[in-house]
Amino acid sequence: ELLRDNDPVRAHYQRRFRHILVDEFQDTNKLQYAWLKMFAAPGDDAALTLPAGSGNSLFAVGDDDQSIYAFRGARVGNMADFVREFAVQHQIKLEQNYRSYSNILDSANALISHNSRRLGKNLRTDQGPGEPVRVYESTSDLAEAQWMVEEMRNLARDQGTEPGFPRKEMAVLYRSNAQSRVIETALFNAGVPYRVYGGLRFFERAEIKHALAYLRLLENAN
Repeated sequence: ELLRDNDPVRAHYQRRFRHILVDEFQDTNKLQYAWLKMFAAPGDDAALTLPAGSGNSLFAVGDDDQSIYAFRGARVGNMADFVREFAVQHQIKLEQNYRSYSNILDSANALISHNSRRLGKNLRTDQGPGEPVRVYESTSDLAEAQWMVEEMRNLARDQGTEPGFPRKEMAVLYRSNAQSRVIETALFNAGVPYRVYGGLRFFERAEIKHALAYLRLLENAN
């Protein structure tokens, strides 16, 4: 409201921030985009507070296919609005992927193509097709975890004349921390050493330690 309703304050910050970089643009919300437009007004709006010919430079980086924070207010439509309202002449699409094989990229491209209102891109790679993508549907989370353990064992085991893969070259990606418990239990019961990155092991989390401590207290006859 201060930037919107106070012309001198808005003009001061427009002059102060002449070159603006926005990263992870797909995670911005409606209010942040309105704020950005006041820092670097699109089109003729810049003439309201800035001297003629002194419009601010704005460079935005984002990936509308990676927008996953709508639940906390992110609005991926900001990207399309930005292209339209700022009359963006230079869109640079980074479509070459250096991380994945083409089988993974083709699967991702095919899935995401069904989303509506995308700016659109098609990822490609020079790394070759790689291993085919497999989809396994299990009957429960317990069965899923056990299947993972068996897959790891098969990968680690000698494959004929070829040595198996070292366990440090294997990784399990899961969608949320809550899913790690069943996977960790299956690995522990199978005697497979593992390490959790980006967080604590399930049974090392403070809330789990507290719950276990209360259970031990209930079981303690003394």
